[in-house]
Amino acid sequence: MLKRRALPLLLAPLAAPALVHAQGVVVVTDLVGREVRLARPARRIVLTQGRHLPVLALLHPDPLGLIAGWSSDLRQANAPEYARLRSQTPTVDQIPVIGRGPVDTISFENILALQPDLVLLSRFTTGGPDGGLARRLDAAGIPCAVIDFFADPLVDSERSIAVLGALIGRAEQAAAFNAYYRRRMDEVATRMDGAEPKRSILVHAHAGGTACCFSAGTGIFNGMIRAAGGHNIATDILSAQMGQLSLEFILSADPYAYVATGGPFGGARGGVTMGTGATAQEARDSLARVVQSQGLGGLSAVREGRAHALWHGFNDTPAHYLAIEALARWLHPDRMRGIDPEASLAELNSRFLSIKMQGTYWIDLR
Repeated sequence: MLKRRALPLLLAPLAAPALVHAQGVVVVTDLVGREVRLARPARRIVLTQGRHLPVLALLHPDPLGLIAGWSSDLRQANAPEYARLRSQTPTVDQIPVIGRGPVDTISFENILALQPDLVLLSRFTTGGPDGGLARRLDAAGIPCAVIDFFADPLVDSERSIAVLGALIGRAEQAAAFNAYYRRRMDEVATRMDGAEPKRSILVHAHAGGTACCFSAGTGIFNGMIRAAGGHNIATDILSAQMGQLSLEFILSADPYAYVATGGPFGGARGGVTMGTGATAQEARDSLARVVQSQGLGGLSAVREGRAHALWHGFNDTPAHYLAIEALARWLHPDRMRGIDPEASLAELNSRFLSIKMQGTYWIDLR
């Protein structure tokens, strides 16, 4: 666990992410140490990952109005969310598409044609180890900045929010969100201080639809599990970020808690229906089907009421603190009295998000 005395050193760079001159010029150092200079706060932005729209919605009242072009990954991966956007803003279909999300699908020429004043990259869309896409944009005189909520979200999220806030002229909103995020994270960390031993957990990633059981290894969900006071049993045998576990291993390990992850296509694929528009009943029923079809009913976690599901999309959003609260409450209910992810979600919606999170993002089997 991160020692609390280390937090001031970790957060120190957030205090001054940008220099904004009187004439409106913005100078900011992005997540990977690149200096980004804008003549004024960005108003025509290209998202190389469309899934970063909800991050803009944390800071800006009209995030769609800022987008000059984007990748189609949001439409492809979260059809219910895109349908909701279309119902509220029909012109969303008119936003030019510059790729599908992966860097090898992104059209540099299409970006140039849009004449954006900022291109937002992630660690995975910079263009590989040599930053090829970023270098081409720099050479063309198009400002670009790297933000990221996927590769190492517990480390990168606050800095990314601060950078984004400076670039779009919403530094105060970014600081307010970061202060709120840090309070929520510290609340869990304080309650977990001294909690031993770590309670074991299986996170069954994209549960159902495939042979048992694909699991989060050393990657993103592992960091959330550790922050919630858990031990991820997959790390006992997996050295990769994700990997396959056998049913025999899982039943033998018999983790304290079982958590399936799901998304908007979960039910249709034999998995767990979660996220935008999903009802609690749909989520619970689909979780029950997965537990039964995958042969997991013998786990003590299932028999004793410690089987749950989470929205898989928490792996690429600064709202991952909600998943940590849910995990901590499931793993350590005695220490988490008063921690209420539903209340935290309501506060996130009311204080920050201009595009609300509406759906089911966690559920208990019973």
